[in-house]
Amino acid sequence: MQEAEIKQIICTLFLGGDMDYPIEADTDLLEEGICDSLGLTQLVSELETRVPGLKVLDPDITAENFGSIARVIAFLASRG
Repeated sequence: MQEAEIKQIICTLFLGGDMDYPIEADTDLLEEGICDSLGLTQLVSELETRVPGLKVLDPDITAENFGSIARVIAFLASRG
């Protein structure tokens, strides 16, 4: 999954579809108030729907793994 796809998911889930919102790969989603810990769970659920075979365990749903687009990309690559 590429950066643009992940940004689209984030914008759809948390920003009312506003693709012009200034999110970079390293924008901290929690610090910037884009989402909270429950939002990370929503993000993971959406990723599991879109990425064939992806199953994320509860202990893996952390800001270290899903707190930015870059971290999501790294996590997915590690599963890959």
